[in-house]
Amino acid sequence: MVSRKILIAWGVFAVLAIGIASVAAVQNIEVDGIKFTIPDGYTEDMSMAKNGEVDENGFKTFDHTYFDSNYNMLSVTVFYDGGSVDFNSLKEPVEVEKTIKGHKGWFEFDKESELYFFTYVDNDKIVMITAEDEGLFEKVIV
Repeated sequence: MVSRKILIAWGVFAVLAIGIASVAAVQNIEVDGIKFTIPDGYTEDMSMAKNGEVDENGFKTFDHTYFDSNYNMLSVTVFYDGGSVDFNSLKEPVEVEKTIKGHKGWFEFDKESELYFFTYVDNDKIVMITAEDEGLFEKVIV
């Protein structure tokens, strides 16, 4: 009888553990009021975080960088200077216009760094997502 109770307890524990793991499959984060979803398997490197630091140009920056177990990088950056942002002024010569999850922005693949960049404006804040996998943009942008 005791061993049966232990087996039932272990069974309940296993179901709960699977349920908790599936709930924790993604991380919903908010960076200066803008929501994002970080896919399962990515862990933030807190030593790289910026939480409202103001640079020499007056831009307030929030940056969160994540790595998966293969050390693939994913970064979410939000920055602004308090003024309005001209979308077209953000374009770099190699970037193309693209819309991802309803956000019109500038997209680039940098061959040298092998990183993808997507930059867009959300409420006069500049959002830049950097990833080694282009498919992450659809997952990260809410």
